Amino acid sequence: MPLSLFKQPDEKAADHFRQAYEKGVNLGPQKYPDAVQHFTEASKHYSSIGNAQKSSESYALATLFYALTNRNDQAWKNCSDALARVPETNLNVGFPASSSGLAQQASVLSYDLRTLANVDGESRDTARVAAVRELAQRYMDLVGNDLSLWRLLQEDIEPQKRAHYLLGLASLIEANSLADSEPQKSVSLLSEAATNLELAVADPLRISQGTRAKRDNLSKFSRCWFCGREMQGHGFHYVSLRATVSPYTKQRYASSLQGAENMVEACKTCASTIRNVSDDVARVYFERAMAEMRALEQKLNARMTSLENEVHSLRSRLSALH
Repeated sequence: MPLSLFKQPDEKAADHFRQAYEKGVNLGPQKYPDAVQHFTEASKHYSSIGNAQKSSESYALATLFYALTNRNDQAWKNCSDALARVPETNLNVGFPASSSGLAQQASVLSYDLRTLANVDGESRDTARVAAVRELAQRYMDLVGNDLSLWRLLQEDIEPQKRAHYLLGLASLIEANSLADSEPQKSVSLLSEAATNLELAVADPLRISQGTRAKRDNLSKFSRCWFCGREMQGHGFHYVSLRATVSPYTKQRYASSLQGAENMVEACKTCASTIRNVSDDVARVYFERAMAEMRALEQKLNARMTSLENEVHSLRSRLSALH
């Protein structure tokens, strides 16, 4: 019978707390689940003998190494909440780390994952803008701190650059939402976004190049060849259409030909009208072609039926001769 059955709760607590390091933390990330199990058991036993401090520490460490294994926003929130309940102390996480510092950093990671879920360079959800800017401020608050949580994650991070990236993303989301209605304001926001993204250097969502291209295209003006209205935003409010432009047209209307060689500019309204008319014409020809094909199919089926009947008749006559 295992001797552990005869140990007192305080001995069991100390044993599990020690084994959390010996069989878990000290052996690296692949053994973190074992650390979670032992820290959890230690917390239960410390609680049973009324040692609230050690119980809270053990539980907080369990949630920390669970979050390091699972890395989702809820796991980091639970970790932050548990660490926040531990009075300020240096915890052994493989190296000394402040409980309050870990709590703050886990909170930032949780908020990061929750705020940026399903966000990309084309996002237009303005409801997220304030949250992304708030997240940027939270990273700025980490500047100068001991980033022990990222050390555990074995990741390098520069909070100030991360903050610049998030500010750029927030401006981009807002700019996307205004591109269809207020292109000039959108251009201003895209310029802000591009500047912050350049300061960030790292580009995990790969939005920097697209932001600059979007700003450059949205800054352009042109006059519609068909209706003569001036529009802002190439690819947004006007487009380029292929056309045969004669030397005479080029010479006489050079100021109106603002596009590339053998191209004319068309506002979205005129371009969509042309496209819709083309679609309608194409549909008429398609339906006509399909009707002719169905008529031909019927003729071929009738002819095949007639031939099958003739073959059947010939076989019957040949059989009669034998």
